[in-house]
Formats: sequence, C-alpha cells, structure tokens
Amino acid sequence: MSDDKPYVLTPNAPIAKKWERPLKEVATLPPYEASAEEKERHRIYSLMLFALMKRFFNGNKNGGRGQYPWREGQLDDDKARYRGGDYLGHNIGALAVDGRGEVIDFDFNHNQLFSSSAEHAEARLIRRVFSLTQIYDSWQTRGPDDPPRAFGYSTVLSNVTVYTSLESCAQCSGIMALGQVGKVVYLQRDPGTYHIGNIMWNLTAREVGGGEAAQIKATAPRPIPGSDIGFDYFDELNEKYAAYFKAVKKKPFHIGDKRKDLSSALTSFLCCDDTLDIYSRAQAEFFKLVKKGAKFPKYRPDKRALTNADALASAQRFFDYAADVGRRGTPHNM
Repeated sequence: MSDDKPYVLTPNAPIAKKWERPLKEVATLPPYEASAEEKERHRIYSLMLFALMKRFFNGNKNGGRGQYPWREGQLDDDKARYRGGDYLGHNIGALAVDGRGEVIDFDFNHNQLFSSSAEHAEARLIRRVFSLTQIYDSWQTRGPDDPPRAFGYSTVLSNVTVYTSLESCAQCSGIMALGQVGKVVYLQRDPGTYHIGNIMWNLTAREVGGGEAAQIKATAPRPIPGSDIGFDYFDELNEKYAAYFKAVKKKPFHIGDKRKDLSSALTSFLCCDDTLDIYSRAQAEFFKLVKKGAKFPKYRPDKRALTNADALASAQRFFDYAADVGRRGTPHNM
C-alpha cells in the first residue's frame, strides 16, 4: 500500500473520508448542543468534581518546604511549611457517572505515588469502574429506598459520562475509547493533548439511521468542553494558566536554596493559589446548590434516569462519603 493512502479496508471508513481534509477540520468539533436542563445536570457533577479537587488539593510538587511565590496562600500559620502533606500526584481528577445519574467512582492522578508518568486520573478511573461492574451497592452511597442498579447502566460504559478536571491525553482518550465511554466533559484545556479527543471522535464518528431518526455514533467518547455546558470556571482556568505561563517564562521562580523553577508546566499551575481559589469557589457553589436545590428539579434525560433533584442528592451523598472516609483518589474501602 502506498504511503499516500489511508490504511483502511473500505472507502466508507471515517478516516478515509477525512484523509484529505485539513488538520483544523479534523481537530475541531461543533459546540455541544444541550438544553438548559441538561446543562444544569452536567454542572452538578462538574461542581462536585471541583469540590473533591478542593477537598484533596495538594500543591507540594517540590516538597513541603521552600519558597513558592505562587503559593503564598497555602502556608501554615508558622510560615515554615505548606499545607497538603505528601505529594502523591498532580491535581487532576476524574469522575464517572452512569446513565441513570448515579456517581460510580472518582480517581486522581497518582504519577508521583507510583513513580510513573502513566497513572493518569481517567486511566485509573476506567480500570476502577470495570473492577466494580458486578457490585450493586452504589459504593455505600445509595439511599435505602433506591431501586437496584440496572445492569446496563453499570456494565455498558456507553451510558457512562466521565467528568475530568483537565482535557484528556492520548493514553486516557484511548482507554476511554476502548471502554466505549459515551461522553467526557473536561473542565480545563490542556495544550499538550493536541486535541486528540476531538480527532478520535471525528475519525470514528458515523451516521446511523436516516432521516429525522439519524444519529451520530462513534467508538471514541464525545469530548465536551466546560464552556459548552455553561461552566464559567472553564474559561477562568484557561485564562489564569495563560497568564501563569507568561509569568514563568519572563521571570523564573525560586524554590528554596535559590533553585530556579523554569517549568511553565500546567501541572505546576495546578498547584498554585489561583487554581486552589477556583476549586474553592466551585466547592462553595456546589454546597450552595445543594442547599438551594436544582433549578430544573424534575428534568430527567429518560424515564429510567434520576431527576436533576435526585442527581444532586446522589452527588451530595457521594461527596460526603468520599470526603469523610476516602483517600485521595480511592475513597472506597474495598
């Protein structure tokens, strides 16, 4: 086969149709169209994920002592050590929600803990979800009157939506595609991912059916940026990181013993006061939403799904459970 032809068996394969198209077209998705009711549902879980990010935040990327000019608000009262304890991994988390609207589990990046650059939150989460598919107790957070978990909602990941605090890399996008995850809502852009989630969606998407009943299906999850669900913290995080990047490039920071930190890495930005402030405000907004209640309490995406009011109650139960008895990234005692 010549080098200028796609490695496909049929001319109707999605990659064949995109082979001659410009990269911009393959890497770009149209905005995700959703009703106000659906957007609220996505924001419930997005806020809850950020509430967990605040609960398990750790900024000590270079140790608990030293000088972090961008972390002055995280110093202990004696100004000698930064709060947070041992650094187990980057402040990147992911949350899985089944088609009914119940939280399955969440996980964190644990690169540091396992001395690995592959222990990303989404990859760990998908492995965790598959290990839990035959467990029907909703991880100790179900109400006493809740009906049994439907088999399809917990074992078929096409019904699962993953919420991730950061746009997914090639590894995690691939693992979610292999797991047939339906959607992934990401709450901050990562320039280092090269829009791989969009590319995978575009190269695997196909039209199923015809006429008004036609649907677009893909073997990769549909990436949804936080901006498409009205999650205001999405744009704020992206803008703050752009400013941080310029600041580090212009004037390197010093971390104890006059060592220069030349890193403008996004993982360093995720340790700073600006990031913690955003997670803190999102956590406060989640608590306020729990107290006030959903704006569209009766909305449900289908007749088997939880209403928004019940989804919010489920999210609250999971947060309380994970925050009280959990460990960073693995809250369940199983």
